[in-house]
Amino acid sequence: MLVSEVINLAGLQAEEVYDDPTWIKYINMALDDLTPVAKVLKKKENINTTLTEGKGTIDLISDPDLSQSHEILYVYANGEQLARLPINDNISKGYKITAGQILLQGLTGVSATCRVDYYARLGHVSSLSDDLETTAGLPAEYHNLVVLYCCAKSQQKEEELNDKSDFYNEYMLGKRQMALDRIWEMEPHNRKFIRKTRIAALIGATTE
Repeated sequence: MLVSEVINLAGLQAEEVYDDPTWIKYINMALDDLTPVAKVLKKKENINTTLTEGKGTIDLISDPDLSQSHEILYVYANGEQLARLPINDNISKGYKITAGQILLQGLTGVSATCRVDYYARLGHVSSLSDDLETTAGLPAEYHNLVVLYCCAKSQQKEEELNDKSDFYNEYMLGKRQMALDRIWEMEPHNRKFIRKTRIAALIGATTE
């Protein structure tokens, strides 16, 4: 769905008129809000890291790809998957994550070729011709969630708070379903929990 289509639909459903920059701001807010459940898997390969006494650093800020990471999943060095270590472990072989860096330790040699698997942030849009799927990375089946989010954000007047609540509740239901769908798709090891949640929803029970 194009940004122009999102704006047209949101304006029609919410019966509100805003300028394009305001709508685009709402769209990007929606994309940020959906990032944790979108689980867009990417990987960065052939990261050459210099080692000093078995320690090295992968910068998450200056790298154009890794700077867009939302969650680091796995780190490999010379083809070997490394264990994530607690921050106070300064002995074991593996890696730690700090603000803006992946810290490697316990490796051998003077350099390592690394790979990082990560969930990426959804991209932002900036023009009416941008597409939510190709520009932002949001699968097409979830584009209507952006429309609902924009509708909810547009209902800021006191007399429209009920409408805002309706749009937001519908958005949250859709976001929850998206989270279940994406976990099912991207994290097969968690499918038993998703199955339990869906069965509980069908019979009106809780998962606790």
